[in-house]
Order: sequence, then structure tokens, then C-alpha cells
Amino acid sequence: MNKSRAFTLIELLVVIAIIAILAAILFPVFAQAKAAAKKAASLSNVKQLDLAMIMYQGDSDDTFVLPVNWSNSGAQIFLNGTGYQPWSAIVQPYVKNTPIMRDPQAPANLTAASGFPPTITDILAPQYGYNQTYLAPFNSTTLLFAPQSATSVARPAETVLLSQKFSTSEVNPTSTSAWYCGSWFGPGSYCSDTVVDPPDCGSNNTTCFDGWGQNAFWGGGSTDYLLKNTAAGAYTGGNSLRQAGLMVTAYVDGHATSKAPGAMAVGTNYNPNIASTSLVITDPTRYLWKGDQ
Repeated sequence: MNKSRAFTLIELLVVIAIIAILAAILFPVFAQAKAAAKKAASLSNVKQLDLAMIMYQGDSDDTFVLPVNWSNSGAQIFLNGTGYQPWSAIVQPYVKNTPIMRDPQAPANLTAASGFPPTITDILAPQYGYNQTYLAPFNSTTLLFAPQSATSVARPAETVLLSQKFSTSEVNPTSTSAWYCGSWFGPGSYCSDTVVDPPDCGSNNTTCFDGWGQNAFWGGGSTDYLLKNTAAGAYTGGNSLRQAGLMVTAYVDGHATSKAPGAMAVGTNYNPNIASTSLVITDPTRYLWKGDQ
């Protein structure tokens, strides 16, 4: 009759050591695979939103979408009795999907204290931002946004339309610059941010804050909007840098990619240490944010 033999202490320690070694080898691989999957999902999201904007252009006299439309017609959100529709709401008929506004690489948004359901929260705080400064600039004379014609963009494959942006959970709740928000949804809630800043804000633009470089509106001092959070975009105009310091972006022609800040600021004198107020366009033919040059 055979008797079963228990493992010796040495054998158990060897097995445990082997398992530990395998875990040390495999866990980083799993983490890298997960990060790669999130990046792919983020690229897919921003590309689909880009295509939705292109479809919107086809129904809107070939113009880019408004950054925000104050209209009761078709509005899901009302502030003081007036309909509030950011671009993320305007393109909903073309995507029929609010979770697509969430960047899988970003931390979750805060839950709205005003009691809005998650679908409305996604619309109020999309985690992809619009290049409104150049594609739908604000006219300080008429006090209206002026969406440009898509055909006026000379280099559609080289002009940014959308980019990853910060989450509301990354915003400094005590910032004295909270007035920047498109709209504020009550104490303990958050503001509705739906745009990102280009490297150079241009002239006569009241909706862009020279956010690339040091001492920027977003992360440069006592009014820090993003608390010096580089990943959230504190020094890159709210354009977030999630994986390996790269920025996921989509372009006017419909393609999407990811690039480092220096590559996204090509055509300017940008470097990580430059003062935000000193950043200027040096080569308009290479600049990726204003495509009519």
C-alpha cells in the first residue's frame, strides 16, 4: 500500500519562489497590455467623435460644430430656464452614445452634485476637448462663436480637431480661475469644460488662456486650474498626456494618432521650460492647430 508523501518545506519554498518569479515577469506584461488596450480604446473613441463631427458638417452647410449652443430646441440640459448644449450634446444624434465621451486612460469624472444622471455628466464634461480657438472662434464684437467652413482648412490631415483633456476630478476646486468654466453647476459640483487650448492662442480671443508652457493658466501659480498636474495637461493647455507622455488627438480629415507635446507644438518655439506668454508660431506651414495657413 502506497503512502502519500507531503511536500517538504524546501519543496514548498521552491514552488513559491517559482510562482513569485513568474508573477514578477508576467504582471508588468499584463499592465503593459492593459495600458495598450486603453490607448487603443481612447484612439477609437476620439476617431468616432471626429467622424460624428464630419457628419454634422454634412448637415450644417459644411461648418464646424458650435462649441456651445444656448437654445431650448432639443436641449437635454437647462440652466436658469435656458437650454445648454455643448458640442458634446450637439453631436449626440450622430453617435447615440454618451460613454464614448469618457477617456479610458483618464480618471473618472466627479458625479454632478446637481443630480444629473451619468449620461448628462458625460455630455457636460467630455474627456476629449475641441480645438474651438481656431475652428469656431469667439467673436468679441458680436459675442458669438463663428464656426469656420471645413473647406477653408487647407491642411485637414494636419489640423487638430479633438484631443484628450482633463477630468473634472483633476480640477482644483478652490481655483480662483473657476470662472473659466463654460457653466458652473452648483457648490460642490464642477464646471462644464469642453475645449482645449492650442499652443498659441492667437489674437483677440477671449476663450483661450495661453496654456502651453510654464506659468500657464492651467498650472502655473496660485490660480492653478489643474494643480500642476502634467498628466492632466497643466502645462499643455488642458491637453492631457496619459501614456508615456503622449497626447491622443484626432484631425479634421478623420484620422487619429498620438504624439508628444513637442510634436503637437511643431511650428512654434515651444519647449517644456518656455514661459507660456512667450510662446509664438514660428512656422505657420507646420503648425497643427490652424489649418487655413
